[in-house]
Amino acid sequence: MRKRPLTAAALAVLALSGGLVACDDPRVDALHAKCTTKDLKWKVTVLKKKARATHREGRLSAVNTGGKCVFGGYPAFRVYLGKGPFANGVGQGRTRPVGLASGGSVVIDFRYRDPAGARPARDDCFTNGHAVAAAPRDTGNDAMAPIQDEKGRETGMDVCGDVIRMAPPRAAG
Repeated sequence: MRKRPLTAAALAVLALSGGLVACDDPRVDALHAKCTTKDLKWKVTVLKKKARATHREGRLSAVNTGGKCVFGGYPAFRVYLGKGPFANGVGQGRTRPVGLASGGSVVIDFRYRDPAGARPARDDCFTNGHAVAAAPRDTGNDAMAPIQDEKGRETGMDVCGDVIRMAPPRAAG
């Protein structure tokens, strides 16, 4: 008997606080729309190598060219050498949804192993690859992601191994 008044009181509080919104409200649809690969413009930035570092760091970023959307999860990210070997991006840690307005951007920092010398000498290394990325849960729709250095000049990546470790996505800014 006691559950019914508490349930009614909880529903009343939710309704008065704006917690219940009609499902056909366009603001709700825009707020919950998932970002799609076709509405994102991707870019890979290779950061300058730190002295005595065994890994190289970089940044995958995407600018939303469509309407308001939510970037929820890790993107699909691969760096290829032609049609041959590739390194896969693997998420490290828990993600939170990032709301993106039109023109807003999301950034994913990443680390990968590169050759110790000036040229790749190991069998599991490749150089001058190209990168592709896709929005979370938008498989099969990869888009090219140009690779550049910190100054915006086109460059390649010297990648050893087949794993690129990605930090959780965050809003740029």
